[in-house]
Amino acid sequence: MADIVFLVDVSGSMSPCIDALRRNIEAFIDSLSQGDANNAAPVRDWRGKVVGYRDIEAAQAEGLPWIVDNSFVRDAGALKAQLGTLQANGGGDEPESLLDALYTVASMEAVPKGSQTEDPAKWRYRSDAARVVIVFTDASFKETMSIPEAKGGSLQDVANVVMANRIILSLFAPNFEGYDRLSQIDKSEWEVVEYEGLKPQEALQRFTSDPVNFRNTLKQLAASVSRSAATVAL
Repeated sequence: MADIVFLVDVSGSMSPCIDALRRNIEAFIDSLSQGDANNAAPVRDWRGKVVGYRDIEAAQAEGLPWIVDNSFVRDAGALKAQLGTLQANGGGDEPESLLDALYTVASMEAVPKGSQTEDPAKWRYRSDAARVVIVFTDASFKETMSIPEAKGGSLQDVANVVMANRIILSLFAPNFEGYDRLSQIDKSEWEVVEYEGLKPQEALQRFTSDPVNFRNTLKQLAASVSRSAATVAL
């Protein structure tokens, strides 16, 4: 069992990445729910949702929401539709408010232990389903949070809430020092997206524009999620 959040930077340069995710999300779900030849067990009981984020201050100045939330769904088509509603615009210059977004998602309320009902706005109980957050971004992030519930907080505060809520974090991000520190959080992985001579925005566009390679990347990601779901700590 797994609850999966695609946490996607929706600043102006991210349209190609969002489009690539929308085109290939079925490959991720198929691999997740069917397993693969590398002994990744199928995860048939999954829920997923898409959350978009921007730089909080720039979004407020531009009249845009800094975070775009959705409900958990169980259908690849519904997940694709959520990706289709994301509008990549605004956000100003780097950096973005990833720490605020991670804190918000990681600290999302969960249903109580033993609950017989699900809530599309909440995590399932932590021993019932793996909690996975997958980040796609082409930008750096602000080192200090500004959301009211964590104002002034740092990366360490994010790490604490991620670990306390047993979040499995996967990062697809540029080769910036901050991501190295995020990837050191327990159960975290970082796919460094960089190509010689290309800016981070150009690198992510290239990474997601090769349909075969990106589809294979998502299949490998699904296998990683499958392995995590098989070892959920009680």
